[in-house]
Amino acid sequence: MKTLVLLHGWGASGSIWRRQAAALKGRALVLAPTIPAWEVAWLGPYLATLPLGESILVGWSLGGMLLLEALASLGSPGVAGLVLVGGAASFCQRPDYSHGQPPAAVRAMRRGLKHDAPGVLAAFARTCLAPGQESFEAEALAIFGSPPHPQNLAPGLDYLLNRDLRDCLPRIPAGAVILQGDQDRIVPAAQARFLQEHLPGSRLRLLPGAGHLPFVTQAAAFNEILEEMLKGGPGD
Repeated sequence: MKTLVLLHGWGASGSIWRRQAAALKGRALVLAPTIPAWEVAWLGPYLATLPLGESILVGWSLGGMLLLEALASLGSPGVAGLVLVGGAASFCQRPDYSHGQPPAAVRAMRRGLKHDAPGVLAAFARTCLAPGQESFEAEALAIFGSPPHPQNLAPGLDYLLNRDLRDCLPRIPAGAVILQGDQDRIVPAAQARFLQEHLPGSRLRLLPGAGHLPFVTQAAAFNEILEEMLKGGPGD
């Protein structure tokens, strides 16, 4: 039986993967840890305890960025599968990189945490949804309503501001599947196309009408892709 490792993103916890854990129970050993620190010093040793050759690693948003950095630090270990969901090589725009969010927007979120963290999280939750996904608003707000490690909110934003992982991409295991909502307002689809161009042997799967939470709003299609990978298929 393969191991399926599901890594959440900023402001959330491992519970975001409840639909995947329920749907894939019995088909894989499903691990959905709540990340205690946005540091390779935590994730690298965690991954090193796993049978990576029989593991499918899934990273969403900031969790996907941390996963890329950790895999590069481990020297491109062989894995059974790698899935990046709403991922980015650089979350923020840079002088030579136009695909990300304006750094000023992330700095504003960081300032906002000091006086209205719930408001910052609620605004982020709503932005994670694409137009037409209003029926998922209550769930999105709940996902970000009680962050398990509030002290990690600011460091998470600092990670998004400062990390540029473009140099890591050639050291990532070949064959990644990139899942991207084509209506994602947090990580635009251009980010996924950049990853596809620079990750060896990667495949891009655009999810029509999806925003930044496709594992919630399009769970059936999302789970089908993971199930195909668990069976040994390409995931596309």
